[in-house]
Amino acid sequence: MERDRKAVKSWPATLRMLHWGMAIAIAAEVVVGFTMALTFLGAMQGGKVAQLHLRAGQVHHTLGFFLLAAVVWRLVVRLRHAAPADPDLGVGARIAARAVQGLLYLLMLLLPLSGWAALSALGAGAGYEAPSIWFFTHDGFAPGGMIPHIVTPRPWDAPGLLVYSTFAKFHVYAVYTGAVLLSVHIGAALYHHFWRRDRVLARMAARD
Repeated sequence: MERDRKAVKSWPATLRMLHWGMAIAIAAEVVVGFTMALTFLGAMQGGKVAQLHLRAGQVHHTLGFFLLAAVVWRLVVRLRHAAPADPDLGVGARIAARAVQGLLYLLMLLLPLSGWAALSALGAGAGYEAPSIWFFTHDGFAPGGMIPHIVTPRPWDAPGLLVYSTFAKFHVYAVYTGAVLLSVHIGAALYHHFWRRDRVLARMAARD
């Protein structure tokens, strides 16, 4: 395996495609997610704000499902291919790099799952209707919908642990945690590229 790692100079094309494609999708996901949150109260009045909120929700949910599928695909590909040889790093730096990468993979799984769980857990009651979960313009929770609830729906103010507020808070905190980890990840890549001038960034950007 170590010999295979030394022979590999760059990540395979599939992983590079998934890496950069997911980076773009995550950036868009964050923008439409905050748009959806900021227009929630205004959407209750109807009009253009309600339309913006609806479109933001449709894009956010749809991208979330695509990202969930993409990260599973990415993990499968990653496990089947040898990683390029690491640059000359100390043990501590190598452990830190792998820890950040592992936590980013974990968050890329948990973020869409927690969003799905939050909407699943929110049922009608306490003055609110049951939410929709969108795949393009298809409401998966509607009668005849194809997206299952992964948590039993209950009113938003219902007591207990597996309720909307638990998953929604986790989803929000995970976004901020991901932002910190992503900043570290990007900063480290730029440090390697411009300061150390090694192939850490190049091996994800190009074949040779």
